[in-house]
Order: sequence, then structure tokens, then C-alpha cells
Amino acid sequence: MEDKYPAIQSTDDAQSEARAFSALSLDQKRAFLKTLDKTHSEPAGIFLNAVYPVETDKEILKLIRRLLFKLKAAGVKVEEPKAVGDTVLRRIEEVREHRGFLTNYDYTETRLVVAGFELKRNTYLFLNAEIHFAKGLTELMSAPVDKKGFEGILNEYRKDTRRPMLFEEISPAYAAWLIEEGSNRSHKFRDEIKPLKSFIAGVTAGVGRPEDVYALSVSEMTNAAKLDAILAHDIFDPLSITWDSLGEDRKQYSSDGASSIILPSHMAAQRKTEYLERLSQRSDINAMIPLLKRMMEDYAYLFYCMKEFSYYRGLMAYLAGEAGAHDVLIHFLKKSLEKKEEKPEGQDTGQGLIINPYG
Repeated sequence: MEDKYPAIQSTDDAQSEARAFSALSLDQKRAFLKTLDKTHSEPAGIFLNAVYPVETDKEILKLIRRLLFKLKAAGVKVEEPKAVGDTVLRRIEEVREHRGFLTNYDYTETRLVVAGFELKRNTYLFLNAEIHFAKGLTELMSAPVDKKGFEGILNEYRKDTRRPMLFEEISPAYAAWLIEEGSNRSHKFRDEIKPLKSFIAGVTAGVGRPEDVYALSVSEMTNAAKLDAILAHDIFDPLSITWDSLGEDRKQYSSDGASSIILPSHMAAQRKTEYLERLSQRSDINAMIPLLKRMMEDYAYLFYCMKEFSYYRGLMAYLAGEAGAHDVLIHFLKKSLEKKEEKPEGQDTGQGLIINPYG
């Protein structure tokens, strides 16, 4: 049997074995259950009873019930499967090490969410998720690794990350939430991410959802940075947003300033400002405001993790105001319209600034 499958050898570690099973894809689960078809042992029955309450796929549940019936018919002592919802795995009783990491967006509008969820002692499920600003979760890599291997992967990421890119440790629950959010947006990898909720079920401390970012504690003596200073931070340098008609809109924006030969510079600048305002009201552009708000929440959390609390507090203040997200939209519209179309120096491979040593 391949290493990625749980080893049903004794009754002592059924919970860890069941947790490893939960991390498999549907195809892997079917294949593994097929290997148990001729297994007539008590550990197999205990394992199946541990898996049943936390499994959500109806086909897999049916296969488990059939295997339990066959074991019982073969004279193996097995319990009746408990109703879905019973906490057989009791994750809260076991202290598991889970870790999460997040990058900022690179110039291809992509960021990484990296996580490791401890399945059992010295065994982690490693996840590497690529999330696009607008498209959501576009790539997901997962693999079981031991603790040493997981630490080695993290060291590679740290070694290969160069400013303005960041690789910051975040709450593992928030890492799981970001991956799920990205999957909901892209409609991809739905089956693969189903086990994430069970992994972080016992994680109650720290940031778990975007609303938790607003409740983080900072000293009352911390001054809130102004929006211009916040957006000038190099964490925002790589990101510029794109949309379908960007090329045509860039030409129009440039032409509004081309009359500067006739008009005074301040009047030409005013025409560009008016164009940006009109563009921001267009339905396809205005639809990006929720995405920018979510980006600001995540970046506020990154600032907090970086201990740059004035930037965190400043973003929180702007998110609380009505004009905050709109002002950020105007900033990125202008940045994208004025951006030269050539790629940054040294980035001619078609890849972004994010370096994935295992991708």
C-alpha cells in the first residue's frame, strides 16, 4: 500500500488513521476502501467506524456501510456505524500542530497560502495553494510529509522569498479559510479541500475569519498611518489589477492627458482625475471593490503579523469608513492605467515573483 494511505494495523491509532483517510481525494478513498474488501480484522472495523461520522460523501458512506456489513457477516466483532455528527475523532482532545503562511500578491496578481496540518505524530498534510486576486484558487498541491520535511519546505520558501514579496506566518485556521474562500470563487478543488474544516475544528484561538482581523489588539498609543503612506509600503508594490478592457481604457486615459501641450498641467491632471472617477463607477470596475476590501483585510492582518501596527490600524480605520475601499480602487486604477506593459526586469519566464520550490 502506498505511504499516502493510512496503515490499518492496530486498534491504538484509529483516530489518526481516520484523519489521514479524510485528507485523501474521493478517488483515493475509493481505491483505499477497495483494498479493505477482503480484510477481515477488528482494526479494520474500528477504523471504518472512526471514519464514518466525519465523512460527507454519500458514495463513500455507502461503501463503508457495505464493508462493515461484510466484516460482521465474516464473524468480526464490529459496532454499528454511529450517526454522522458524532465526534468520534475527538480532535479537540489531541494537541495537533497546525501552521499557516501567506504571501502578498505578486505582479501576476497571485499569492500563496501554505499550510501544514498534523495528521498524526510526525506526519503532516502539506498544502500549497495559488490564489489569484480575481479568479480565486487556481492551483492546489497537497502531499503528506514528515515534520523534518515540512520544516525543510518552509526553509526553502523563506530562503527564496525576496522583498517586496513576503512570507508571513498566519493563523492555520485563517489559512484554511483563505483556501476555502479561493475555492468558492474559482469553483475548483472542492473535494480536495473538504477535510480542511475537520483539521481546524479544534482551533479556537487566533484569527479564523476576516471579521476576526478587526478585533486584533494594538496599543491605544499606536497612531494610524495615512492611506497614502500605507499604499506606498512595498507590500503593495507588485500588485496592479487588470480587467478585460484595460488596454482600451489605458489609451483613453492617456489621451485625456495628451492635450497637455495646450492645457496647463494642472488641468490635464484634473481631466485624468475625472476619468478615473467615471471609470470607477462603471459596473465591471465597481464590482472589484469587494475584492479590494478583502485584500485590504488580508494585508491588514499581514501588517499585524509583521508588527507594523500603525499600518494595521490605518487600514482598519479606512475599512471602517465609507470612502476607504473607493479610494483604494482609485489608487489601483491609476496604477494599472499608468503601468508600462513590459514585465519587470528579470521576470521574462512567464512566472510571477512568487517562487515555489516544490511546485
